[in-house]
Amino acid sequence: MKTILGIVTFFICLSGGSLYSQQFKLLQGKLAHENLSLSGIHVVNTSRANAVISDANGFFEISVQVGERLQFSGIQFKFKELIISQSVFDSEIITVYLDAFVNELDEVVVRPHDLSGNLSSDIANANIPRPLNFYDVGIPGFKGQRKERIPSIKEMALGLALVQVDVEAVYKYVSGYYRKLKLKRKQDKEFKTMLKIIEFYGLYFFDENYNLEPEQVYDFVLGCNENTTLLLLFNQSRHQEVVQTFSDYLKIYTQTNVPD
Repeated sequence: MKTILGIVTFFICLSGGSLYSQQFKLLQGKLAHENLSLSGIHVVNTSRANAVISDANGFFEISVQVGERLQFSGIQFKFKELIISQSVFDSEIITVYLDAFVNELDEVVVRPHDLSGNLSSDIANANIPRPLNFYDVGIPGFKGQRKERIPSIKEMALGLALVQVDVEAVYKYVSGYYRKLKLKRKQDKEFKTMLKIIEFYGLYFFDENYNLEPEQVYDFVLGCNENTTLLLLFNQSRHQEVVQTFSDYLKIYTQTNVPD
């Protein structure tokens, strides 16, 4: 009986600890092709639904685990997949070679449409309507040559006085515009940071391990960051502790988000 109980306990601990034994890594990679541009290629981790786009030089970084599948796609390239083996996971940087996608078109026939090759003659025979002007509608208009108006000394002095006092800047300061702008920038920075964490682990990760719907993930991660040292752990790549922090905060999140 003790033996059976010990085996059951072992498997319970094994299944319960599997979440925390996961090893994550921010994989660095370089796409390669002889001629075509490698900017804007989509790199998708289909195992956790996180994705990135390559930069102008074809470099990318994406969160992976051993056994996961990456997909590479771009308009000019053939679709390609890569399984994250242990050797790929252990690499400092990987190079992925892409093949160009050649789309063969049907035969195209170019017809001259009675063009002579003389640009002036072809434009004259194109029956393009002449644009209307003020003569056509009976409106008086200026017929002479326009001349630049030189401002007077008084006008220039007034302009210099206005330059010295930035009325718009004063108004923005008085109205609290800069305080609002500072708060907005803080919120934008916070949003980008939380989005970076979500993209790293992927939506499937939060669904499978914490039973969170996609629309709940951002609030969950934001609340976890405000109540724990989540950001510090994430920036230091202490992913096992991040996962543990998520699990600990889930109890608080579940209690405070009970439907009425």
